[in-house]
Amino acid sequence: MRHRISRLSTVIIVALALVVAGCSSNEGNGGENPANTTPDEVTYVTGFGLLGREAYMWVAMDQGYFEEEGIRLTIEPGFGSEQNLALATSGQAEFVAVDIPGALIVYSQGDLQDFTIVSAVQQRSLIAIMAKESSGITAPTDLAGRTIGMQPGSVAELLFPTYASVAGFDPESVTFESVPPQELAGALAGGQVDAISQFTVGQMLVETITRESAVVLPYSEFLTDLYGGGIATSTRLAEENPDLVHRFNRALFRGLEHALNDPEGAAEIMSRYVEEIAGQLEVAAAEMAALQAYVQPPEAGRPFGIIDEQRFARGIALLEAAGAIEPGLTPQDLVSFDLVPGAA
Repeated sequence: MRHRISRLSTVIIVALALVVAGCSSNEGNGGENPANTTPDEVTYVTGFGLLGREAYMWVAMDQGYFEEEGIRLTIEPGFGSEQNLALATSGQAEFVAVDIPGALIVYSQGDLQDFTIVSAVQQRSLIAIMAKESSGITAPTDLAGRTIGMQPGSVAELLFPTYASVAGFDPESVTFESVPPQELAGALAGGQVDAISQFTVGQMLVETITRESAVVLPYSEFLTDLYGGGIATSTRLAEENPDLVHRFNRALFRGLEHALNDPEGAAEIMSRYVEEIAGQLEVAAAEMAALQAYVQPPEAGRPFGIIDEQRFARGIALLEAAGAIEPGLTPQDLVSFDLVPGAA
């Protein structure tokens, strides 16, 4: 009997050791994703096309950050906020890049509302007006009487009256020319328009096409409470699998930090996966480097991706005043604050 008890004790001790070892092997991932589980298949859709400004996603994938979080990532080119949100709400993509003011406008229109924002990659809006240096445009007031190329219905167009009023000129003094996003820089280069709407990080691309220095007039100089691009997912996924949201954000922002520290390396990594980038390494690196000023949290010590509820509310009020959204929206309608990085 004593021998049997001894053997039984040994079995129990070995079993406990295996359990402890299993727990220990999971500590490096926050105790949330055991190494022996099947990875989550996740599709991510970019903001628009395949541009160097999102090289951090390929960095995070290439460096194994998503793999460490138990995610097998597929990256697909995006089509803009509205179509991206349609992909998320229909379950065709788990996470999508969106322009946050654009997402607010889409939500306000009522057709697409089964989504939620789970992080803000860009803490300030990237929307800007760009002109060639030879145009004589050096300040927002110089836009009066000029023709601006812009995509109809875009956030840039909807916010332009508010931007113009705050910047000190009459928005009615400007003529708008309808130009698809991919043709804006060419229209500026060809002289069809005096200026164009563009994201600030696209400055080098515009200068490459126009072969001239660009004057950049950011909306954020006057409209300070608007966030830029962010990450959205379906309301259902956020409610049913919040752990996946946390893991996705962790991997993404590790990739972002890595890419900001080495923009040239980030562009080179992306070029291994996206052939078009191989011929535009300098442009891709410049776009990545330009993000530095837009992704840093406004308060020291706060994490990438954070969203401040009060500031988000001020952004809603700004869009309401501009007539871009209907009154009555709250930050909680659009954001899962318990899922954003830095949530209590």
